[in-house]
Amino acid sequence: MNNFQCDIIVLTWNHLELTKIFFESLLSSTSLKIRIIVVDNGSIDGTREYLGKLKEELTDKLEVIFNQENVGFVRGVNQGLAVSSAPYVCLANSDLIFTKGWLDEAIGLFESNKLIGILNPNSNTLGTHVKSKEPIESWASNLKNRYSGIFVEMPFCTGFCMIMRRDIIDKSKGLSEDYIPMFFEDSDISMKAKEMGYLIGAAKGAYVWHKEHGSFKETKETDQIFKRNKRIFQRKWGRILKIAWVENNYPALLNDLRQAIKLCREANFVTFYIKNIDVLRGDAFKSLDTFDHSAVQFKKFKGYFGLAWCIIVKKKKFDLIISKDKFLRFILIMLGQRVVSQADNILIDSIKKGS
Repeated sequence: MNNFQCDIIVLTWNHLELTKIFFESLLSSTSLKIRIIVVDNGSIDGTREYLGKLKEELTDKLEVIFNQENVGFVRGVNQGLAVSSAPYVCLANSDLIFTKGWLDEAIGLFESNKLIGILNPNSNTLGTHVKSKEPIESWASNLKNRYSGIFVEMPFCTGFCMIMRRDIIDKSKGLSEDYIPMFFEDSDISMKAKEMGYLIGAAKGAYVWHKEHGSFKETKETDQIFKRNKRIFQRKWGRILKIAWVENNYPALLNDLRQAIKLCREANFVTFYIKNIDVLRGDAFKSLDTFDHSAVQFKKFKGYFGLAWCIIVKKKKFDLIISKDKFLRFILIMLGQRVVSQADNILIDSIKKGS
């Protein structure tokens, strides 16, 4: 018995040079005992031959499944999951560059907190971009030194590099094939994990660079698939709401922050607007003894008319605005906004369902 700590599942479909970079960085940066499960979706550019030679070198560390045709991302991943057995599973795109210790850092977070169910490593895909001309490895090392052991909650994890506990895979029976061939399958399993009582988010001290859309090209067809699967997701889980929450002082913010975190765990996004106060987000979450949540944002405003302009004109439209201030509510209602005085779970649930 090999006792692999993590199975890495990756799909390949042509793009041989990206695949080579993927394996070189993965094998040189990962010290834990891993097995790599490759599902090739009918490559014709030499990728299959490369994988065959790699199998000879890595023997039991590499499992390769050759499909005669492209079965899509979801079905391909499920083929890999069917032969996976490690306590942790990582779904990885073939257009990644890994950095030293990335998986050790992520597994360390899982081991330190049994409530964490799914993790993304930190990445340019999550908005953490490598500084110009700085080597990726140097950038990643600095991040790890600064953020090792730091977990940030997110409303969804993203499928570019997603590490999950075996329990989630077993209970969800893999990725939902409602989302064939791809898109929103990662959001769906994120929601299932939260239903099971897990937290999901990012390992801030682990870094993986992603050549976004390197392994597939966006076309009119993929755009149609994205829109169709978004509708499927929303029918199943409800709309993803954007909520503006207006506070006049810091104590009021702290009083409502816990409710906002709950809303974000239900796949919503909350922006707090606080009058004349700069909020140190780390202090705000720490005061509640809870994890930072990426779906909660803090912005300062000076006057109500400027705030109304900011919310309605300059920013993306909010689905709901919460404010205890009667004058502000009057202004916003006159401008055609949906405004309430407090977070109403029944109303929010109704809006999510499209009522």
